[in-house]
Amino acid sequence: MAAEQKARATYENLILLTDDPLVKDTLRWLREREIVHFQRFGEGLRLVEEYTASKRYF
Repeated sequence: MAAEQKARATYENLILLTDDPLVKDTLRWLREREIVHFQRFGEGLRLVEEYTASKRYF
């Protein structure tokens, strides 16, 4: 999940460095994709933690 956060920060910095609107749009899209990836990984991690914490009876 740290990789997604690092990529998001990189895209934000690149957005600040460019004046080209098409490049900015592309970087914004990539940044949003990283945010979604971060959220999905977080959800997956939460599900795994809940599963490992639950009592299973066989």
